[in-house]
Amino acid sequence: MKKIYLIISAIVLFFTLAGFGFYSFSKMIYNSCDCERFNIDNIELRTGINIPKIKNVDCSYNENTKTKNSSFIIDTEKVDLDDYILKNKLAKSELSELYIKLNDTESHSYKGVLDKNTGKLAIEIIYKD
Repeated sequence: MKKIYLIISAIVLFFTLAGFGFYSFSKMIYNSCDCERFNIDNIELRTGINIPKIKNVDCSYNENTKTKNSSFIIDTEKVDLDDYILKNKLAKSELSELYIKLNDTESHSYKGVLDKNTGKLAIEIIYKD
């Protein structure tokens, strides 16, 4: 009986520690504002926009304004842009072939713009905290 109790306790402890580890790791990614580490993961967590297969990325972070600007050239040979637009809930602009997603939350605001003709995805995140 004692062995069963120890085994169950060890299993519960293991899963508790693993859960806290995953939670801490996701918070570290969420709070990583610079362009060096976890750039794509941070953008995906903050905006809900999936970054697909890309050919090129350009990123800059301004510490004074707490603003990150990233642009990606999507590999349109491997990514169906019509499907990508639907899955990421991008809305068509009335002016051109641009598709936009934006939101303003307590911790940040963002704007994502996809040019369907060129496959360029530009994302701006303004961190408030």
